[in-house]
Amino acid sequence: MARKLIALIRENRGQAVIEFAFVLPLLLVLCFGITEFGRAWMTMNIITSAAREGVRLAVVTAPDIPAVEQRVRDVCSAARVVPTLIVVTPPDPNDPDRRVSVRVDTDFVVIPGNFLGRETGSMSGTIPLTTTTIMRHEGL
Repeated sequence: MARKLIALIRENRGQAVIEFAFVLPLLLVLCFGITEFGRAWMTMNIITSAAREGVRLAVVTAPDIPAVEQRVRDVCSAARVVPTLIVVTPPDPNDPDRRVSVRVDTDFVVIPGNFLGRETGSMSGTIPLTTTTIMRHEGL
């Protein structure tokens, strides 16, 4: 009985290695995917906060477009995010709501996509993220 059990154990030694080799790539893709999704979510929150800060500055004061753009850049640079586009739309005098909007765009760099993109050529390694915040101007 003991000899049969030992023989059975010896026959199955390589099976665990083969199963691990099949499962490891799936686990790595899952881990990288979760990590990159979290980084993208964080970047989206940062540019949303930057747009909110910029539009808040524009609605409580006279809309000074360079000052609003600088506020957005300051919030983004504090988190090491580089905005690719900042669009400030001042209030239209004919609009009764006098809405001010700030749009912020950035390119999110996917770390594993850079490695895969060089080999396959199909992945660019960047995802464009954009957000727009609109508030009503509080002045007269």
